[in-house]
Amino acid sequence: MAGTIGTGPQLHLESERGTMTVQKASADDADKDRRSRVEGRQTGEGERRFVPASRTGDFDLHGAIGGTAGCRRLSMAFYARVAKDPLLRPLFPGKTMKCAIEEFVAFLAQFLGGPVADAQRRLWVSLRESHLRFQIGPGERAAWMKHMVGALEDAEIDEPARASLREFFEHSSAYVVNVGSAPYFGVSMETEPDSIHREIAKRWDAQLTLDDAVAAVRSGDTERALTLADTLKSQASFSKNHRSVLVGLFGVMLGSGTDAMFRYIQDEITLDPEIAHERYGGRTLLHVASARSRLTLVEFLLRMGADPNARDTGDHAPLYSLANECKNAAAGGVVRALVEYGANVNANGGVKHCTALHMAARRGNVEVAQALLECGADVEARDSLGVTPLRRALNCRRPEVAALLVRWGVARE
Repeated sequence: MAGTIGTGPQLHLESERGTMTVQKASADDADKDRRSRVEGRQTGEGERRFVPASRTGDFDLHGAIGGTAGCRRLSMAFYARVAKDPLLRPLFPGKTMKCAIEEFVAFLAQFLGGPVADAQRRLWVSLRESHLRFQIGPGERAAWMKHMVGALEDAEIDEPARASLREFFEHSSAYVVNVGSAPYFGVSMETEPDSIHREIAKRWDAQLTLDDAVAAVRSGDTERALTLADTLKSQASFSKNHRSVLVGLFGVMLGSGTDAMFRYIQDEITLDPEIAHERYGGRTLLHVASARSRLTLVEFLLRMGADPNARDTGDHAPLYSLANECKNAAAGGVVRALVEYGANVNANGGVKHCTALHMAARRGNVEVAQALLECGADVEARDSLGVTPLRRALNCRRPEVAALLVRWGVARE
């Protein structure tokens, strides 16, 4: 795969699938170019619409295997076999294979171009990262493929989709081997003349680009990450669910990115405001930005119309994500920004119906708890078990938050 961006000297990007050659420009030049395009959109000059390549005319892979129902049949057939395998079953310590089944269904739905709503259980952005927690050698890979070949038959996937999927799984299973050496299948899938092979090959190439972009973000290589993000946007394989995939990548950038990556996210949302409403892994970017205490991004997303009360798949709003996940002591500004734009400070959800204040008490985040109280959080709120934030702080040995809640309760009497 090759692409060119800019007019500077060439940059060779190494990956497991070969070398991608792009035109190298400085990070500052690339940033200026993106900003000039954004400003042109804002002034109405040279308006650029976000329209991925080949939005129309793509082969319906999702429909070819029977839609999400077909994805589920394949996933269930596969994990029914894995559950009986002495080599692979220990990789899944749970009592059932339910979570693995649902995540594989979501991966297939997203990869094959199904409805965005059916892909929300896919939590990992990078396929390689999602498998690093497993020790996968040639033996595990061979066992995996044996069961997948059988599952393709059990699920009654018709030809030529069955052969195309088998070839895809041959490549993807080799790709995630992380112990020993894996079989070599070349730089990319063979592009057979039929539409199914061609479409899967495009999608696989795009997934590899996405993996490389995540790796670049993790390593702090801003220039490479943004170059790959631009390449990803231009690839036809994400035409139907491109926004969701971008939200996944942007979420990774919010977690471990640089200021230039944050500006890139803002520019892309300015060009395509619908990204602010899209989800990946069941969460909006506002959930992620709040959890990471990225105040500038939170304020920007709110101005772009992001819903401060949007619920993720766990039935939690961004305030909950902030209180539960943020490790930054200076997060009070994010609380106030969300509430200013209409966030319900006493929203409760999930299995235990906890409020954000319950979670700030559990995590011992004094500043978040203080900001929530100042914004009207109910100090006497109770979860499904009748537990108050104060009791939660005491149970979790968070004396500073407990003292704050006691003082606040006295002050309100």
